[in-house]
Formats: sequence, C-alpha cells, structure tokens
Amino acid sequence: MYQLRQNKTGPLGIFHELFGDRLSTDNFIQFFTNGVRKGTNTYLLSEIYRAPHLADVILEEYGVREKLKGNVMLTLPEPAYDIPIFMFQLGGNETQKIALLDISPTLPDLDYSPLIPTFEKYRALLNVPPSRLEWVNSICSPYLLHCQYDTLDTALFLEATREYLKIWIEHYYLPGKPIARQEDQACALDRIYRFKEVLHANDPAYGIFAKAWGKPLADAFFYLETQSNPALPMPD
Repeated sequence: MYQLRQNKTGPLGIFHELFGDRLSTDNFIQFFTNGVRKGTNTYLLSEIYRAPHLADVILEEYGVREKLKGNVMLTLPEPAYDIPIFMFQLGGNETQKIALLDISPTLPDLDYSPLIPTFEKYRALLNVPPSRLEWVNSICSPYLLHCQYDTLDTALFLEATREYLKIWIEHYYLPGKPIARQEDQACALDRIYRFKEVLHANDPAYGIFAKAWGKPLADAFFYLETQSNPALPMPD
C-alpha cells in the first residue's frame, strides 16, 4: 500500500509527538496545492485525520507570496462527546506574528481550573494583551493567548503550545465521555457549527487561495475542512 509521508516539521512535530499515535494514519486526507503569481508561491499542505471521538484533526503548513508562512493545528470533536476544541496558529513574517492558542468550549460548564495556571504563566512571560478581535473572542475561551501582527517570542509560544496540548489531552480529551442530555448534545452541535462558521467567515485564507489557485481549488480546500458533522454550506 502506498503511504503518504506525514508532515511532522516545525510546530506540527509537537502535535505528532504528543498525540500522533492516536491518529488514523490508514485513512486520512492529504491536500496540497501551490499557485505561482509574479514569481511568488502561495501554497497549502493540509492533513486531515480522524481520531477516537474527534471528527477532524487538521494539521497545516501554509505560505503566502513569500511574505507570510505558518502552521495550524485544530481538533474538532464529534458533537456527541464533551471534548473542547484545541486551536493553534502561528504564522507571519520575521518581525510580525499571528498567533492563537486556545482550548475552546463546546459546553458552557467547562472546568478551566487545569488550564488557568498555565495561561497566567505564559500570558505574563509572553506579555500578550487580551485579544481585541471580536470574532476571535466570540469563539474562544477567556484563556486565549493571542497575538495579531506584533512581535512575539515564538520559542516561548511553542512552549506554551506544548503545555496547552498536554492539558487538553490529559484533562479534556482522555476523560472525554458521551454527552448524556439531548439539550447538551444540541448545544455542543450548535457551538461546533458556530465555531466553524465564524472561523471561516473571518479567515482570509479562502479569498487568498481563490485568487492564487482559482475558485475550484479553494472550494476543495473549504469542503475538506468543513464537511464533517456539523458541515458548513459551500461559499457562494
């Protein structure tokens, strides 16, 4: 059987180190495309996995016109389980970074006590202010670490990423269980849908990729990232 080589470079190596043995590597999606305009590349390598109780695990490397590059890690739970979303992005250029690290709730009573000391530690060390982006705040927890086109100690941010991921695995993923009440199931389904909807409505990636690759390939990227339950409708 032909086996695609997994991308375990850079920050994605942290995820593979801590969680990789739970990923379904016999049946996963690997999507790559690159567009060249005026001698510059805009590319995306996206790997989408399943894992027990997770609808999607999205691991990405991207680059935009030689100006920006970065990585994304995103875990979307099956709506029937009480597992929150792990969300990471680190990108930008040498002087300005885009960074986001959070454990986003799908139920309103999530206990954040395991995360709070780590959040407080790295918020102080990184000296990052609260997020000023309304759409980001609407889908993230109060314990979000966020940088929007500013200077950032990326090595320290990756230390925080490792700690957040460990906490997500040990305190939220491994103890995850089926949601018993139908009302809570409906709440989780709605929150996951809204998370995906708000994220993709505000993420410039689709427009950038449509311009670089053409709409059919950008549509394929959008579909692969959003087709799991609860699925988003395709863009107009």
